[in-house]
Amino acid sequence: MRDRMQELWDGAVPVGVPCPQADPAAVKRRVNAALNAVPSERRAYMRQKLRFAAAAAAIAALLAGSALAVAGQWNVLDFNFEGDNTPAEDYVNNQAYSVSDDNYTLSVTSSVADTRSAYLLVTIESKNDAATAALMADGFTNMDTFSIRILEDEAAEPEPTSTGDGPAPEVLALSYGIGEEKNLRTDSSRTWSMELQPMSAAACAVDLRLNAMDEGVYVEIPIEPVEPITVEINAEGTSFGTFYHIEGGAPVTLESVTLSPLSIQMEYSFAAADGDAFPLLFFRMTDGSLRSWGQIVGDSMLGGSSWRDQDIKHASYDHQLRSVLDLSQVDAVVFNGAAYPLGGGRPEPVEVDPALYPFQIPLMGRLPEGGGYSVPVRALCEGLGGDCVWDNEAQTAAMTYRGVTIVLTPGSTTALVDGQPVEMLEAPAAQDGKLAACYAVFEDAWQVSMSAAYDNWPSDNAQRVAWLVIP
Repeated sequence: MRDRMQELWDGAVPVGVPCPQADPAAVKRRVNAALNAVPSERRAYMRQKLRFAAAAAAIAALLAGSALAVAGQWNVLDFNFEGDNTPAEDYVNNQAYSVSDDNYTLSVTSSVADTRSAYLLVTIESKNDAATAALMADGFTNMDTFSIRILEDEAAEPEPTSTGDGPAPEVLALSYGIGEEKNLRTDSSRTWSMELQPMSAAACAVDLRLNAMDEGVYVEIPIEPVEPITVEINAEGTSFGTFYHIEGGAPVTLESVTLSPLSIQMEYSFAAADGDAFPLLFFRMTDGSLRSWGQIVGDSMLGGSSWRDQDIKHASYDHQLRSVLDLSQVDAVVFNGAAYPLGGGRPEPVEVDPALYPFQIPLMGRLPEGGGYSVPVRALCEGLGGDCVWDNEAQTAAMTYRGVTIVLTPGSTTALVDGQPVEMLEAPAAQDGKLAACYAVFEDAWQVSMSAAYDNWPSDNAQRVAWLVIP
């Protein structure tokens, strides 16, 4: 099914635009390997490497127990967000919800939601040999594997409904993305992290069904979406480079920003003639420090869904955060040199360190045949203001930024991140006397975003011209 989806996409869209699929993690790995498309899309792969390298021994020990026990040891946030997840732990429901028939047990062991998405950790355990064979088959997961519906509490809607009888769940259609957590696989079970969209403040439960189970068997998971904070901006600024228009510079009007501990949503607009524009944000913390777009969001500013009203494009952008965010520690969002307090009030002028703005570095050649564009290591470090030291005796390069040191060895796919081994997709190599490396290890270790960006998409002669680096 996925191959067919890709064929249809390739036939309708010029090469270079990634195909949206039901399984984002798997598709992102394939598309990037084949097209060198949006480098930030491979972040999920490296994120898993970083996360599970330290936990491998613990997982191995857990696998001796049942599938439910294994999955139940994990918080759903661990599979979707980087770093410390404690600021959002109180929002996570770690109670297990299960249903069974003669062949399978379907369990949701951890869940959390905001008004954008719901995240579930889902385990399927087989109960006989035939069910095990089907479960372990490569084609078990596809568009028809699960059925999902969301229940909304009509009493939570801002406008009264036609029932007029208070709470009454309504069944709605839902889309989802799913990726298997292969580190949690056992001889008779598989576990997936699942993201469901769209959600709303009225969501009260999710019904999940494994279609291979008996007809009508659903597990119901109660949902309490985290309440976001919306900041009204209504100010014009200058767009910086984006994946589609690397030079940037077009005016953009930011209308509002909505933050939850899990996601960001923005409403903005720009002149249709400019082709593409995006409002770059920074975040002022309560201690006065500024955190960058790369640190908080981690997206390569791909833009949101848009619609045209005469000569103006209106856009709605929503994206998962890189790490969960403690909103009590965020004082304001910063746009165009002004800080807009989360608690309301007049904007205040703020100085942003120029080192936090996006910049460009050259694209370098593919490391293996069919691989992605590589990164000039020294140019990246210099652009970020980090240190890069070549050890001629050890034949290694050590680079430090934001207090994190990465050590690369040409020809080796194993990097050291603060002394811990991390596997890379491609081994670093010398190109024209410069060390070139896979971008992903830098994105994850240093919390930056990188994309091999176009000069002017979607013109007929649009080309990827450089790396766009967003600190």
